[in-house]
Amino acid sequence: MPTCGKCKGKKTVILPKEKSPLGVAIEVKCPDCKGMGEVGNPNVCQRCNDSKKVILPAEESPFNVATEVSCPDCSAPVTSE
Repeated sequence: MPTCGKCKGKKTVILPKEKSPLGVAIEVKCPDCKGMGEVGNPNVCQRCNDSKKVILPAEESPFNVATEVSCPDCSAPVTSE
């Protein structure tokens, strides 16, 4: 599989302080490869990396708070552990 162009295979990227909820630059899972370091694996959900969960950004949440939700591509409900 090809290496992710955004993170160059490192699986993480730096989120600038302007986009960070903490107001400081932070390292986050690469949004393009979903932390895989590679792109295009047809056996793995590209949105959630088969975790069955995604983070709904605060801007898209009705409560203006980032929230963990079921992956819409996998359609599996999120369960508390």
